Amino acid sequence: MGLLAREMRGISRRLRYSIARYLVEQLNRKKPRWEVPAMALFLELLTACPDIRGWGVHVLQFSPRYLRSECREMHRLVLRCFILLIDRPLMAKRMTFLLPRLIELLRDADGEVVGKTLCVLRKVLQARDLPLASPIALQLAERLLPLFDSDASYVQLLSIHLFRDVMVIIAASGKKPLRAHIYQSLIPLLCCLHDENERVAEASRETLLQATEFLNKGKLRQLLEMEQTWAVAECLLAEHSSRADEYLRQSLLYLQSPQESVREAAVRFIALQGMTNDVSISVSNLAAQTLFLLRGTERNSSTSSRLLGMYDHLRSAWRRRPSLRGSGWLCCWSSAQS
Repeated sequence: MGLLAREMRGISRRLRYSIARYLVEQLNRKKPRWEVPAMALFLELLTACPDIRGWGVHVLQFSPRYLRSECREMHRLVLRCFILLIDRPLMAKRMTFLLPRLIELLRDADGEVVGKTLCVLRKVLQARDLPLASPIALQLAERLLPLFDSDASYVQLLSIHLFRDVMVIIAASGKKPLRAHIYQSLIPLLCCLHDENERVAEASRETLLQATEFLNKGKLRQLLEMEQTWAVAECLLAEHSSRADEYLRQSLLYLQSPQESVREAAVRFIALQGMTNDVSISVSNLAAQTLFLLRGTERNSSTSSRLLGMYDHLRSAWRRRPSLRGSGWLCCWSSAQS
């Protein structure tokens, strides 16, 4: 298809326009056998012949139907067409009505489809003049959070950047609806700060800084700017003890990371080193046992399932713990880091 489209550069513009018009007509009709070839040729024609890209706007006529189809190849072709044309501000704004369907595509198991969808979504949001509606922002934030843990670093990077964009945009129309999702992002972003990919780590830092501004957490922001990562973890536990169960649950998931630096960040955030000196004997014993399991993880793959099974016991002990400030735990934690 690409070779054929490149050859068309040698024919008259009028004839190229006629071919583009014919392809659009075919794509607007329901002819399953011809849809993928017609879309592939239309995309290659727009790529090889920039002078007829004005025809690209017609993709908005048939794209809703094809994005709802079960044909993953058509999803890829339509998304590639969007990426080619979306640098035109008017095109990006016209695509706003597609946001709900594009957000649903983030659930796709195909990493290529997800990556291209993230690219398109970011371009659309950056081109908007109006604030993002809260329901769309909430739906998008919910879909983005699981992508922070993607095996594909480019999906990680794009999802983290887009999450930051959502915070910036929604701030103009009211922050409250998005606050719960921002709190849910803190632990994943803290763990991603230690990602081996420097771009992912830097994107996580920038997004965390935006989150602290969104939540009006000046102290957390100051600690991040000073690169006192572990003090941020300490501050989170001290200021939001009611979220400790959620933070522990999220941190345990990162013990499965293939990256040693991320696993170490998860272990340290769980604060087991500090809890081994807890005034509560039950908490100290559970912490010591869990540390033993953690240290054996790389020697025994079954340890992970044992650790997750132990979580309920650790959570119960955590709920029975004395106040963080009153127990001297924060002092133990600080001493352990110095």
